[in-house]
Amino acid sequence: MTLVTLKPWLLRAQREHFALGAFNANTLEQAQAIVAAAEAERAPAIIQVSHRALSYVGSGDAMLGLRYMSAIGKIAAESVPVPMGLHLDHATEAEVTQAIGLGVTSVMFDGGNLPLDENIRVTQKLVGLAHSVGVSVEAELGEVPCADKTGHVDELTEMTRPDDAAKFVAATGIDVLAIALGSVHAIRQKTVTIDLERLKAIRAAVDIPLVLHGSSGVTDEYIAQGIALGLCKVNVATQLSQAFTLGARAALADADEFDPRNYLGPARNAMKERVRERIRFFGAAGKA
Repeated sequence: MTLVTLKPWLLRAQREHFALGAFNANTLEQAQAIVAAAEAERAPAIIQVSHRALSYVGSGDAMLGLRYMSAIGKIAAESVPVPMGLHLDHATEAEVTQAIGLGVTSVMFDGGNLPLDENIRVTQKLVGLAHSVGVSVEAELGEVPCADKTGHVDELTEMTRPDDAAKFVAATGIDVLAIALGSVHAIRQKTVTIDLERLKAIRAAVDIPLVLHGSSGVTDEYIAQGIALGLCKVNVATQLSQAFTLGARAALADADEFDPRNYLGPARNAMKERVRERIRFFGAAGKA
C-alpha cells in the first residue's frame, strides 16, 4: 500500500482500545523488518524516524537523511498490503517543514525546550501547513528524559500537567499528544512504572489520541494498563536495537564471516520477530 495518514487509524485505536506501534528505523534493514512484521501480523504500524537517525543516515546532514528515509519509507510501505505510516519524531521546525513536502504522513515538532506560549505559536503554524496536505501532527508536553549507557538519568522529569494539555490541544489543533508519565528513553531493562493516575486525568482533559514515548523501559503490565486507559500510540526503539544487534552478533560469532548480508540479514529477522511480538502485545494484530 501507499503510506497512510495516521489520524484515522489512531482514532480507531482510541475507540477500540489498542495501540499502534511506532517502530524506530535507522537503516534500510530495520525499515524492512518493520513492514515485514506488520504484514505477518496483518496489522497497521508506523515506521518511525528520529531526528538522530536523520543525522546518521545523512552522514551528519539531517536534511539529506530525511530525503533518504522518506524514500525508504515510501518504498517499504508499498511492498506490503497493510497500512503503514511514516512518522518523523522529535524534529525541528525546519525538518518538519521539509518532511511535509517529502510525503511523510505524520510529524512531531519537538518544542519542549520552548516556553509554553512559544511552543503553541510554532506548533499552531506547523499544524496549519501539515493539515493542508493531510499530514497528522504530534506534539509533546512535559519531558521524557534520556538515560545514559548505565541507565542513569541526571535531570528531573517534568510530567505533563492536565491543564496545560487541555490548553495546548485547544490552541494548536494537533492530532496526537505525547505525554510525560515517568518513562525514560534508552532504558535497557523493563523496570520503569508510569503514572496511571496522571494518564487518567489527561485523558479526561483532552479527547485526542495519546502517545507513550520511551516504552522499552516500561514494564509490560503498565503499558497494558496505559493502553486500556487511552494510550493509542506506543513508541519502541531500544528493544528493537537490542534485537537487531543480538541478531548480528550471533552471526558474527563466526570469525571468518565478512559479508554484511550474512549478518545484517539475521539482524533484520531478529528485529522482525521483536516487532511482531510488540504488535501482538499492543493488540494491533489482525486490525489491518
